[in-house]
Amino acid sequence: MTEAPRPNTFLAVLDTWPEYFNNPHEGLGTTYERFILHRYFERLKKEYQVKSVLEVPSFGMTGISGINSLWWAKQGVAVTVLDNHPERLRQTEHVWQSLNLKANFKLATDFTRLDFDDQSFDLGWNFAALWFIKDLDLFFAELKRVVRKALFICVPNHLGLGYRLRKWSYKNDIPDLFPENIHPRKIIAAAQDDQWRLKGSGYLDIPPWPDIAMKKEDILKKIGLGFLARRNTSDDPQAGRVSIIDWFAGAQPELEKNVVKYDFLEKAPFPVKQIWAHHRYFIFAR
Repeated sequence: MTEAPRPNTFLAVLDTWPEYFNNPHEGLGTTYERFILHRYFERLKKEYQVKSVLEVPSFGMTGISGINSLWWAKQGVAVTVLDNHPERLRQTEHVWQSLNLKANFKLATDFTRLDFDDQSFDLGWNFAALWFIKDLDLFFAELKRVVRKALFICVPNHLGLGYRLRKWSYKNDIPDLFPENIHPRKIIAAAQDDQWRLKGSGYLDIPPWPDIAMKKEDILKKIGLGFLARRNTSDDPQAGRVSIIDWFAGAQPELEKNVVKYDFLEKAPFPVKQIWAHHRYFIFAR
């Protein structure tokens, strides 16, 4: 009897990203990581006097694509967002417009060829997106050409228990996915050169729940604890949603406070971070 293929829990967003644009309920986990990112943005903005940002690629691991740079725009920083999917880019732009925030949205057919002048941006960054890059060396060479101050790179923690379990659950190769690109040695080797140096690295996004690529409310239901999840008793399918978009829109001003109360592991000892953190980060500076 042929074994049924395992569901692609390793990178479900490849198939599910349109659903988030239809219903922006991202869940607690994705919303938490977005707020944690803001802390690092604030540090980078102050340290490098950031006035312009390039997010490339903007398509990452989960949730609504292209909105991680909303914080920068809210701070008055000039933002450019690149994606290689025309429809996803169009929907991303629509989300930004709904929040009255501006960015330059550009379609990129090849991330190793960026159509910008040398040193056009203060900061270049991406989140959980490097594994969509076929040639990491060419990508970083081009990114360093168009950025004049710093790079901020976030990738899944390949040593984390959650990541290892997800990788095991889907053993087949995924077309156009290069998971080797999230390994620190490869990132550092591609980003460092005579002009660029690693200035900082570490772990971030360390909530008390495991690193599983699904809404944390859904995890509770799967393990028989669905009664702990927030229940939607309204006829509106979007009632009770958790999305940072509502925070940016001013509809849920208490959202950040309610979400980051789970941040007590962000300052945990190194061994805890190494096995439990969902992501790692690297800061390179010219």
